[in-house]
Amino acid sequence: MEISLRRSALIAGALLLVGCAVHPTQPVWQLPGERHKITVKETSDRMNLVLEPGDAGLSLAHKSTILAFARAYRDHGHGPVAISIPAGSANAQVAVRAAAQTREILYDDGLAWAQMVGGHYEARGQTTPPVILSFRRYTASAEGCSVARENLSHNYGNTTSANFGCFLAVNTAAMIADPYDLVAPQEMTPPSAERRMATYDLYVAGESTGTERTSDEEGSVSDVVD
Repeated sequence: MEISLRRSALIAGALLLVGCAVHPTQPVWQLPGERHKITVKETSDRMNLVLEPGDAGLSLAHKSTILAFARAYRDHGHGPVAISIPAGSANAQVAVRAAAQTREILYDDGLAWAQMVGGHYEARGQTTPPVILSFRRYTASAEGCSVARENLSHNYGNTTSANFGCFLAVNTAAMIADPYDLVAPQEMTPPSAERRMATYDLYVAGESTGTERTSDEEGSVSDVVD
């Protein structure tokens, strides 16, 4: 009887150790958004316009760079475009003219005056400090993802890897057009009252409220494959 009790105790202890070995430290399955959360970080885009004291203003290369910066602002920017001018430097007067030209370029490219703000920064004693353009933007990334690869052949507990689910989380973060939508959703534009009434009038008259398709929009497989 005593031997049987000892044997039972040993078996129970072994099963307890095995159970501890195979249980992962975190749940085996979690939803993609729970395992590697997508976080949003506020950053800034910045561009420096370097001008010599003897320059007349912006060059063609400067203007081309400003237009590219304006496109990036329309795609990713939030808040105003800040234009910072050096004060007390050897190129201070040129910088003032360049800043005025920059505002005109941005305005002609579609930015409103209210979307631009200006200011000065101390640059006394410097020769060619830049005119600095910047705007606020947001980036999305997945938490807990690493470029290091884990050797799963040594995973004797059959647990999930640390990067499990990263492929989905990283790709989802990359597909978000404006990560700020995760911080605060965009406001909906008001509906078109004219279009709504036109559709309602068709409904009252008993006519089709759907949009008619033209011959260019219609087609079938037989039209494509002979």
